[in-house]
Amino acid sequence: MSDTTSFKTYLPVFMLIMAVFMFGLVGCASNSKVNEAVNYPADIPQPYLSLEQVIEGAQDTPEGLFSRFLGMIVGPERKFTLNQPTDMVVDQEGRLLIVESEAGFISIYNEVEGEWLNSERVRLPEILHPTSIAAGPDRIFVSDLMGGTVHILDYQFNLVGTMKHADMQRPGGLCFDGYSNRLLIADPPANRVFVFSPRGEYLAQVGRSGHLHGVLQSPLAMTVDAVNGDIYVLDGMARKVKQYDHEFQFINSFGEYDQVPGSFAFPKGIALAVDGTLFIGDAAFGNIQMFDPTGALLFYFGETGSGQGQFLMPRNLFIDQEQRLFVADPYNNRVQIFQYFAQ
Repeated sequence: MSDTTSFKTYLPVFMLIMAVFMFGLVGCASNSKVNEAVNYPADIPQPYLSLEQVIEGAQDTPEGLFSRFLGMIVGPERKFTLNQPTDMVVDQEGRLLIVESEAGFISIYNEVEGEWLNSERVRLPEILHPTSIAAGPDRIFVSDLMGGTVHILDYQFNLVGTMKHADMQRPGGLCFDGYSNRLLIADPPANRVFVFSPRGEYLAQVGRSGHLHGVLQSPLAMTVDAVNGDIYVLDGMARKVKQYDHEFQFINSFGEYDQVPGSFAFPKGIALAVDGTLFIGDAAFGNIQMFDPTGALLFYFGETGSGQGQFLMPRNLFIDQEQRLFVADPYNNRVQIFQYFAQ
C-alpha cells in the first residue's frame, strides 16, 4: 500500500478523532444532575435541603467551516449557554424560565424525568437588558433595566404590553402576587415598590410614605405569603426585610448590617417556603440564610466559590410549588437547584 493510499484510508478516521477531541473543547451547556446527594446540613438524617441539579453555561459551538464539518460527523446539536443568569421562575405551564441578563435571552427549560433540560432561547428586540422575571396565570413579566419599563408577554412570548409610571426609574426585582392577582415591581433608585394589575394598570406604591419603619430605602426583591397575602420586601440599603399586609400596611421588620450569620451585608434575593421559612441570599457572604418570620436565624449554607453549593454573589431566589429553591448564581454562569424539605 502506498503512502498516499494509507493517508487517504486513515484521513476520515483521523478527522473523526480530531472532531470528537475538538468537540470536547468546544463545550455545550451542562444541565448536570447531582449524582450523589449533597445535603445541608450534611450530618443529620433529615436535612433542610438537598442539592438536586446545577444548570451551567458554556460556550456555543462557533460558526464556520469546522462547525459545519463537525455537524456532519456528530449530527446537528443545539447548544445553549447561560450568560450571567439573574432571575428565574417556573410558570403555570411548568416551564423554568431563566433570564440571562448579559446575553439578553430568556432560556426555557422543561422538566424531563426529574431533570431540567433546555429547549430553546428567546430574545425580544424590545427588551434591552432583561433583569428579573415573574409569571402569572397567563402572562409573563420581564423588567428592562435600561428601558426603564416592565414588559408584558403572553405565554408564546409575544409582547402584549408594557408597565410604565412617571416615578419609575430602574425597575428591578419582580414578584407576582397570586394572593391579590397583581405584580410587584421593586425600583431601588425610586425607593419604592410599584404595584400593577396583570394587564398593566397602575394600582399603588409601597414604601414611599406611611409608617416610618415601613419607608423603603432601596427595595431589591419581594416575596408573598400565599396563605394571607403578606408581602416581604428585601430593603437592600437598610439591610432589612420589611413585612406588609396585603393592603400595604407595615407590620414588622428585621435585619441589620454586620458580618456575622443572622445579619446582612449585601442581600440580593428573597424567597418564602410553604412553612413560612424565609430564604435570603447575600452576595457579600456568598451564602443563603434561612429565617423564621420573626427574623430568627434557622440555618445558613454556602460560601463564596465555584464548587457545588458555593456561590459567587448570588442574586435572585425562587421557590416553586414543589418547594425547590432556585438560586441565580450569575458570576458562575449557572442556576443551582435545591430541594427544600419543609419543617
